[in-house]
Amino acid sequence: MVVKYIHISEDETGQRLDNFLLKKLKGVPRSLIYKIIRGGQVRINKGRSKVSYKLSKNDILRIPPITTTENSMGISRKFLDNLEKNIIYDHKDFMVIDKPPKIAVHSGTGLKNDIISSIKSIDKYKNITPVHRLDKNTSGCLILAKNYKAASFFGSIMKKIQKTYKVLLKGKLPEDNIIVEQPLINSRQGGKRKIVVSNPGKISKSTFIKIHEFNYLTLVNVVLDTGRTHQIRVHAANIEHPVCGDRIYGDEDVNKELLTFGLDRIFLHAEKISFVYDKKYIFESKLPNDLSNVLDNIRDGQ
Repeated sequence: MVVKYIHISEDETGQRLDNFLLKKLKGVPRSLIYKIIRGGQVRINKGRSKVSYKLSKNDILRIPPITTTENSMGISRKFLDNLEKNIIYDHKDFMVIDKPPKIAVHSGTGLKNDIISSIKSIDKYKNITPVHRLDKNTSGCLILAKNYKAASFFGSIMKKIQKTYKVLLKGKLPEDNIIVEQPLINSRQGGKRKIVVSNPGKISKSTFIKIHEFNYLTLVNVVLDTGRTHQIRVHAANIEHPVCGDRIYGDEDVNKELLTFGLDRIFLHAEKISFVYDKKYIFESKLPNDLSNVLDNIRDGQ
């Protein structure tokens, strides 16, 4: 790590020193920034300064090496850096992130890191809130609102947000396109929460579109007209083609066999999302390496 020197531009003039450093040193806790300013490690034009100093054009700012691996919430810099690299689009009111697998959207018991807490630890994203959710082991496109205006707007158009998932199913589909319209309801089975097809339940519609067939598996796109909890997983299981790697609604024998091909999570990826905000937006997420490797292994094993 080396000392950095920053030449303050006209656009940066007038900012408080502490706020400027919070933006520049992403993931570094405010307490540490105050410490290095007050300790004289941060210099402006070779002199000490106060945290409240207002930057002027042509100031020369000296920033010392920062030796921290975690921010004030215990979130590693590496994790934050990787998360920021996964931002697909950063609008003034919202962002779309390519959610990694095996990371929860919200914090919970026993979870080290989660999407929302981690992004909120970055000062400029402190008001972020999820527009919708993806399960912990599901990867792909996730919309996050940056303010109340955006959160309220997305809430009002939720049914108009178009979502497409890439999914690997057990078995061969009898048709190229299958539309499933089945009501879903929360249920308790053996003390555990599950979603089941039942009346009265919330109307739910999924369209399964065949992409490729393997020996005993089918790769599909699933287009959602509604976005109920576990909708794809329950609809797939109910037509006797459960999602591969699904430990709740899936086929245990198929899941065990696919472990030998490297599938250690559900094969469910939010590939595409589109909506109208100030204009029409379409975002796509490439199938992550772990799932693309599984497909390669299945092809090699045929």
